[in-house]
Amino acid sequence: MKPVITLSLGGSIINPGEIDVKFLKEFTKVILELLSKYKFMIVCGGGKVARDYIHALPQGLTEGERDYMGIAATWLNAELLSYYFKGKTAPVLPRTVEELMQQMQHYDIGLSGGFLPAVKTDEDAAVVADLFGSPILINVTNVDGIYDKDPRNNSDARKFPELSYKEFYEVISPLSLGAGSNAPFTLIAAKICERSNMRIIICPKEIQKIRQAIEGVNVGTIIQNS
Repeated sequence: MKPVITLSLGGSIINPGEIDVKFLKEFTKVILELLSKYKFMIVCGGGKVARDYIHALPQGLTEGERDYMGIAATWLNAELLSYYFKGKTAPVLPRTVEELMQQMQHYDIGLSGGFLPAVKTDEDAAVVADLFGSPILINVTNVDGIYDKDPRNNSDARKFPELSYKEFYEVISPLSLGAGSNAPFTLIAAKICERSNMRIIICPKEIQKIRQAIEGVNVGTIIQNS
């Protein structure tokens, strides 16, 4: 049985301001080339599109209602990606984890957006990776790894090529505090992965590095049990 590799694609990876068609074509090619060795579960985020729609909502809504608006954007991104993988993934995307499980019995590529309010894309990806026994969860991001501080604003930021889960929690906790934080992976998602003895690879948005990460190569920061 082929292992299931889970990838988390944030909305800003798919649509950083306008849809990155070049990246989607290259990403599709890599995944299809590796289908003989692996099955894939790809979870899409909403990014700026989700935030724009949430900000456009009228006042007086609950946080859950606002979250569902953001979730709709994640499914729009997943729907877009499904047409690149036409014939290799289910023609109708799953709306529940149960539907996703059924589809993965018949297809080598699973696609989804978010499922529940108050749950981030990283956490959705960790849940399905745990469900399918993924040995690796690859988080494709706009940075090349985990740093002790935001490298965009601090020239002395130090990159961690490898972290144990314990070390990751110590590093990430200060970055996770406060609104608008830029933590590259959430604590809850990491806890789910740790439970399953899964490796997390924080991978930059570079096609060759994504290919290497799928093969288990550390291309940014790897988080694993020590």
